[in-house]
Amino acid sequence: MRTALCSFAFASLTVAALPALAAPAVKNLAFDRLGEYRTGAFDESAAEIAAYDPATARVFVTNSASGALDVLDITDPAHPVRVMTLDVTGYGGAPTSVAARGGIVAVAVPAAVRTDPGTMVFFDAQGQVQAHVAVGALPDMLTFTPNGRFVLVANEGEPSDDYLTDPPGSVSVIRVPADLGTLGAQHVRTADFTAFDATGAPAGVRGFGPGASPAQDLEPEYITVAGDSRTAWVSLQEKNASGRLDVE
Repeated sequence: MRTALCSFAFASLTVAALPALAAPAVKNLAFDRLGEYRTGAFDESAAEIAAYDPATARVFVTNSASGALDVLDITDPAHPVRVMTLDVTGYGGAPTSVAARGGIVAVAVPAAVRTDPGTMVFFDAQGQVQAHVAVGALPDMLTFTPNGRFVLVANEGEPSDDYLTDPPGSVSVIRVPADLGTLGAQHVRTADFTAFDATGAPAGVRGFGPGASPAQDLEPEYITVAGDSRTAWVSLQEKNASGRLDVE
């Protein structure tokens, strides 16, 4: 996200005059601006994805310009304060996504060479590294399942600019252990699309990359998970398609 001045704003939401049974279109919503945090960066991607930890009233914001997470204290949301910066460049490139749940902060970090496997780094809400594991190429978005048992990572697998290197797109499913410090490769399974290489993509799914196989061409971008945590839906934007994933 390129903006003139990178900042993160906070607002309150008021819902008024809602019927007992919610109508499809909710009316009478009002937002009030409460406060703003500014990175000071100009024309850079320095405030993009944010995750909130209610237990500590902290917001974790990806800052690609600095290769770090900015950690904001919003105990007083009218006056957000940066309390620390978590540098993740030691694990690869700049962070692309962050999610928080139950005191766990998960961060997606692509490799310095984006076509190489990326890394998921796990912090506690105080900013201490708890674990890190390898995932697919170019992890671009992540989310916890509603039950908190898994973290799902969309590994976009974008090709190099000359298309000489084109890693497969995939979704990594990370089982979150009770003791996060024990997290390792044994907790990670990665679903890819190689099964379609023999049969071709389903009818109606467009081709995209020159000479790319379906496994290379299907590039997960975003994930949403059903409320029962059993099924995930994955957007595959380059192919103008979506995929369904059995989480278990």
